[in-house]
Amino acid sequence: MTIKLENPTFTAEINTKGAELQNLVRKSDKKDIIWQGDKSVWGNHAPILFPFVARCLGGYFIIDGKKCEYNRNHGFARDLEWQCTAQSKDSATFELTQSDETLYRFPYSFILKTEYKLTDKGIDWKISVKNTDTKAFKFSTGTHAAFSLNGSPAEDFVIEFEKKEPLTAVVCTPECYLQTDKEGKAPLTKSYGEKEAGIIPVTSAGFGNGHLFTNTNSDWVGLRNLKDNSIIKIQTKGFPYCMIWQNTSGSPQFVCLEPWHGLTDAENTDHNWNNKIGLIDLAAGKEFSCEQNIWVE
Repeated sequence: MTIKLENPTFTAEINTKGAELQNLVRKSDKKDIIWQGDKSVWGNHAPILFPFVARCLGGYFIIDGKKCEYNRNHGFARDLEWQCTAQSKDSATFELTQSDETLYRFPYSFILKTEYKLTDKGIDWKISVKNTDTKAFKFSTGTHAAFSLNGSPAEDFVIEFEKKEPLTAVVCTPECYLQTDKEGKAPLTKSYGEKEAGIIPVTSAGFGNGHLFTNTNSDWVGLRNLKDNSIIKIQTKGFPYCMIWQNTSGSPQFVCLEPWHGLTDAENTDHNWNNKIGLIDLAAGKEFSCEQNIWVE
């Protein structure tokens, strides 16, 4: 089911499957900010990631002694039907709770909530996780918003970090797992080495399986159009990591800007969930929240 939102400046649609933002259209020029989800290129728009982000080496974790299998990156939340628990003309709230399907992969009780509200700048987007279990659990979350190039050449754009500071990259293997040092430790970091601090040109060559950044002080990262100087920003304040990615087949159609609480598996993972790097530890009864608001300027 699709939930439609509207205010004087924007319209948006959210699919109850995955509580995924499908589009964000500016009324003044009917421009859709979000990638349209052509399945021949990449069939998503802006999925929500939970209970882990990125890749699961070997397709399984060991959680509390149980083998929990995954056949997709980024967890299960994006593939499941959520309940719309509140709606107004310009806002909507969605919830996902444990079920037999989730307990098979993540053996805990939880409430995963996402809230959308249109503003005059774009859309406010909040995610929260409440631990409703009787014991603490660990998890990761984040988003995977794809911003459309709307037919323009990739070279018309740059990725811009707010503070224009030299970027620090997390070192990953070509398959996008954390690379380890000689002692088997991860994550490793290095200077990204961009020519202009905090600015990454978008090119037709793309970013392979993604470029991952950490230790940034920027409150947002944006996709700037060099032709008209417009920019689409997503909030990164409070997020320890940010991934950038483009479609890997055909000409570039979009750029994903992905604030993350969490990391991909290390190349030498032992698959033990409690040893996984970058997880958030949430005590029973406690709640975690983060915001990844989108602004269009």
